[in-house]
Amino acid sequence: MIVAGTAPQIGVWVGLMFLVVPLVALFKPLPQLYLGHRGFSSSVAVFVGMMTTLASVGLNADNKKMAELRATDPTAYLAALEARDKTKWLAELAELAPERFAAESAKAAEAEAARKAESDAAEAARIAEQERVAAKKQAEAEAAHQADQEAKIAAYIEQLDREIASLPGVSPANYTSDVQSINIGLVLLGTWALIYEEGGKLPLTDEARAKREQFRRLLVEKQVQLLPALRDAYGPAMRQQLWEADGSARTIGAGYRTVEFVSAAFARNANIKQIHTDIRENLMMLRFTRAQYKWIKHASDFSYYDMEVPKDSDIVKWESGAHWRVLE
Repeated sequence: MIVAGTAPQIGVWVGLMFLVVPLVALFKPLPQLYLGHRGFSSSVAVFVGMMTTLASVGLNADNKKMAELRATDPTAYLAALEARDKTKWLAELAELAPERFAAESAKAAEAEAARKAESDAAEAARIAEQERVAAKKQAEAEAAHQADQEAKIAAYIEQLDREIASLPGVSPANYTSDVQSINIGLVLLGTWALIYEEGGKLPLTDEARAKREQFRRLLVEKQVQLLPALRDAYGPAMRQQLWEADGSARTIGAGYRTVEFVSAAFARNANIKQIHTDIRENLMMLRFTRAQYKWIKHASDFSYYDMEVPKDSDIVKWESGAHWRVLE
């Protein structure tokens, strides 16, 4: 049937073959052609051979009629062909009616241009909508970020107000009774430094920056007052802890920058190295510049370590390994 539709003349011969051969097989079965059963052979003859033959004959007749119509009445031929095969009709129109072909081509071009314009407009509208949605989301995100920043700034200013009000009342005497209280004093200094650092990450207003600067001045004053007191108390506090081990400790020098430990264990360099490694970070946070280790109190030959530390007036963020960074 496919052959009949595409090439009717060949389809006639193919149809006749599928008609005649199965009819012959009705009288003389042809199992080698799979026509050994009369029912199947008759079905092939009727539904394949006859149908293909009739379709091919009909198409041949129709093609012949269209060919005669083309020769005698091109206008009627084109009208009949238009309804059957648009592609072939355009090809025939170009040959038989060039002016109409030009008009039809122009009409098709206009339709294609209109379709493209409509498609472009739809695409532009889609892109515009995407941009509008993206702009809206960005605006919402910026507004949310702005609100979040404003809330953080407001909370930060409130915290500064509390710290500014409480800083002058902080007494060094509250953090010098023992090693634990000294360490609490160091934690307090670290907390103030973190509060100061946080303001550097926020887009503060001029008023807020002025308040942060006020907090900085008060903090520097308090550090200069508190750190020497903590160092001065460190020697007696450590002496209490070393008493049972027959050891002692003291802080000496201007600003109590040197701490000295005395113990028989320090006759061995390995012990000195171990104890200094253990307490070095704490000593640096107290901003001692030297640690001395003697095996007896009046030893003239002893070991010591010099340490590079920030000034008492420096607001510092301490990091692991006794590293520090001055906050501007």
